[in-house]
Formats: sequence, C-alpha cells, structure tokens
Amino acid sequence: MAEASTDDLTAPTETITATPGSLAWIVRRALTNPGHLLMIARGLLRGYWCRAYHRARGVRFSTGRHFRVYARLKIQGPGEVRFGDHVRVIDAARFWTHGPDAQVIVGDHVVIGAVDLGCAQKITVGRDSILARCTIMDTDFHSTRADRWDPRAPVRVAPVEIGDNVWVAGSVGILPGTKIGTNSVVSFGAVCMREYPENVIIMGNPAKVAAPIPPTPPTRASAPPL
Repeated sequence: MAEASTDDLTAPTETITATPGSLAWIVRRALTNPGHLLMIARGLLRGYWCRAYHRARGVRFSTGRHFRVYARLKIQGPGEVRFGDHVRVIDAARFWTHGPDAQVIVGDHVVIGAVDLGCAQKITVGRDSILARCTIMDTDFHSTRADRWDPRAPVRVAPVEIGDNVWVAGSVGILPGTKIGTNSVVSFGAVCMREYPENVIIMGNPAKVAAPIPPTPPTRASAPPL
C-alpha cells in the first residue's frame, strides 16, 4: 500500500494537455505508464467505496471528481467534511468533527498524508496543498486555566485557514487561529499558532518565518502533477 501511495505522489510531471479523466487522458496514461493507470483505477475504486461507506453510516462527507484513496480514511462526528476534485489520500488519516456546525473544507488537488484533524468550528485547506503526517485542530479541547475541570472554564476555538499550494511537512502542529499564506512551507516539527504570510518558510516552536521560499524559474510550469 505504501509503495502505491508513494508512486502516486511522485509520478512523472510531464505536460498532459488532455483534461484529467477524459478518454484522451486515459489512453495517453495507458500508453506511457500502464502500471500507473492501474494504480489510479485502484485508488478511484477505493475512493468510491470510502465515500459510500461513510454516507451509509450517516457521515456528512462529500467529494468532488476523481477522489482517490490508497490508505485508511476515518471520518467521524456530526459535522460536515467536504473534499474538492482530484483529492488523494496516501496514508492513514483521521478527520473528527466535534459539533453539527463544524466544517472541514479541502480544495482541489490536495494530497492528504497521515493527518489527524479535529474540528469544532471550521478548518479550510486550499487547493494544491500537501499535508504530510501532521495534527490540525481549531480547538484546544480543554481550558488552559487552572480550573479546567469546571465546565464554565473557557475553551479556545478559532478557525484554521491553510492557503493554496501550501506544503505542511511531518510532525507539524497547527493550532487554533492559524492562518498560512499561499505557497508557504511549514517545516518539520513546527508548531503554528498565528497568521503567517505568503511565500515563506515557517520553522520552529513556536513557529516563525525563517526565510522566503526559493524563486520559481519563469519557464517552469506550476501546475500540480496528475
């Protein structure tokens, strides 16, 4: 299973002019890399099964086109989880919603690794993002005050926004109120708890802006691999 998911993430990024999912796209993939096509088909079948399974259990889960699953995806809770088109789950992930009004929105072409996500209000992940093994939560679950056993003690809840084309590396913690700008990279082990700008590398605990991301050559395509 791990080999399939890794191959899918690191597939060749050659330019393909046909619309993904069209007959021309399928024929070209079959001719250039039949093994990769079979792997995509298996991911699509697991995606259909995963969506049907969760819906049968009454989970408010919806996906766009070409949803692919290569590892276990567990979705629980009364809230809504919505995935865009071409989302891939490549490692065991767990999404929990902690209230009927909770919303998790994942954009198009997002790659989901071993994500542990807890949502009480709203968590948004922008299109083209990569989520490695990380924890994302928009609530502290418990009060930070000494009287945290008192049901009247306040618990922090604040929405999380991850911008488009963001890479969240392994062992990252994204805490309530975090906002990460477009194209930014969250480095290994960072703990984020505030707003970060676009086009930066974020490091540390607590996480801070360490540097701008490297410039992209103007002739290189920026579209994600299929």
